[in-house]
Amino acid sequence: MKILIVEDNKDLNETIKEILEINGFLSDSAYDGEEALDFIQNFDYDLIILDIMLPKIDGFQVCKEIRDKGIDTPVLMLTAKDTTKDKVKGLDIGADDYLVKPFEIEELIARIKALIRRTSSQKKDIIKISNYIFDLKNRKVFKDNQEIQLTPKLFCILEQLLRNRGNIVSYESLMNKCWDINDYPTKETVRANIKLLRKTLNDKDLIKNITGVGYKIE
Repeated sequence: MKILIVEDNKDLNETIKEILEINGFLSDSAYDGEEALDFIQNFDYDLIILDIMLPKIDGFQVCKEIRDKGIDTPVLMLTAKDTTKDKVKGLDIGADDYLVKPFEIEELIARIKALIRRTSSQKKDIIKISNYIFDLKNRKVFKDNQEIQLTPKLFCILEQLLRNRGNIVSYESLMNKCWDINDYPTKETVRANIKLLRKTLNDKDLIKNITGVGYKIE
């Protein structure tokens, strides 16, 4: 799961990023509305945490523009104002939920998980292949009923392959989805992580290599 944090307060942005990482989520950070729109149009996110009061373009306009473009990524709006007017406006233009600042860490994570559950309810979250059970909702993997521990990045790679089972997932798609925008991953970075994933799963055959293009799981 990859989340975009759009918050101009750098300290709060970094704090949210740390909280997400502790809870197993990958994230990118944007600090104004223009940067947010650029990220959203060029990268794929599972959730957007969007502050209302932003430089250049405010959060309301960012939300409206992405909805007008048909982008249906869940949006959790942050606001310093606990007013019905602001909440109604945000919900009317396409926000999915609201969180008033200051907020408790537990509530932030609970709302994020609720939004992800809501949007993933139409997806298959339990996938069984051979002697594996992949629980995508709870981010767990079992082989012969024994749990295998994966880092957030390795699980992200595995999830992309499972969500697109039978289809090729390109290097570019994996880099987009599973790496921070500031990491500058390469194809070799992806190959190294696939190698580590295969080693951790103790399985050389599950993930198929499509030479020069990417990977897939049948």
